[in-house]
Amino acid sequence: MNISEFKYNLPEELIAKYPPKKRGTTNLLVLDKESGDISHRKYFNIPEYIKEGDIVVLNETKVLNSRTYFLTPKGKRVEVLFLEERSKDTWYCLIGRAKNVEISDILRCEDINIEISLREGNGFLVKFLSGDSNILFKKYGHTPLPPYMKRDDESSDRERYNTVFSSIPGAVAAPTASLNLTNDILDNIEKKGGKIAKIELKVGWGTFAPIRKENIEEHEIHKEYINVSKEVVDMINGCEGRIWAFGTTVARTLESIYSEKEKKVLPFCGYTDLYIYPGYKWNVVDILITNFHMPDSSLILLVSSFGGKENIKKAYTQAIGHNYKFLSYGDSMLIGANLSK
Repeated sequence: MNISEFKYNLPEELIAKYPPKKRGTTNLLVLDKESGDISHRKYFNIPEYIKEGDIVVLNETKVLNSRTYFLTPKGKRVEVLFLEERSKDTWYCLIGRAKNVEISDILRCEDINIEISLREGNGFLVKFLSGDSNILFKKYGHTPLPPYMKRDDESSDRERYNTVFSSIPGAVAAPTASLNLTNDILDNIEKKGGKIAKIELKVGWGTFAPIRKENIEEHEIHKEYINVSKEVVDMINGCEGRIWAFGTTVARTLESIYSEKEKKVLPFCGYTDLYIYPGYKWNVVDILITNFHMPDSSLILLVSSFGGKENIKKAYTQAIGHNYKFLSYGDSMLIGANLSK
């Protein structure tokens, strides 16, 4: 299967550069993947589709202010994006303009110094010599907005590029399908008989990596850290309704912890490199809430796998025709079968 089959023309003006003034007011395209029917609602209408016994699964990861700027020994300014903490004082990072740095260089950001200790893949391992990541992110860090926003972060992004329930620091990108959830919407979900469960997937920078292979099977998917407790697993295995995944991160996590041998999900803490594209057999997720994704991303492959390639093509065409906003701060889709309210 070729990536060209999933590409579409995304007008620049439809990329959401900023969040809506008020959470929960964005558009919601509702796709019934069985009938192919499409309707246009609002995000705050989501609780209308909840039924007694449904379980809504959320990703409670929190985005760190992990985009920072340092000076090299020669006075060159470089961007350092902290991706993963490997030990108390060692992180894996991406460094912009990496040609300006060398192994053993000491980089300085005000009162904080880090040493480049090792090259690893496309990035580097760096070690804190003075200060620590908490101080760095709090005093000098920037929200790591996706590159397609093409703007500098603003103070409001610290709140708006996180969900209202985010609590576990560690992600470099938000679980964007949940950015428009409000406490009122969550309350209404529970009033309809839905239960809330929370998992963790630390969204990595690889989520933005485009698929450069024409044959999608040849793409090497990124790995991400996930953590699902026994309490949540017991809720899901005992579910008498439907399992809702708010976002591709939740969907990837739930499908990753399914045991084909035991025919149920199991507790897990570690990394997943599950690659979902059309042809994948879904085992856990019944309903998916997701934003609109880039045409060459692994995320549009996951969504096409869940909703059906032709259904997703039709939905994206309608979304563009209705001037929906795309990507992180944009509008959303609700995809499922037999979506009577």
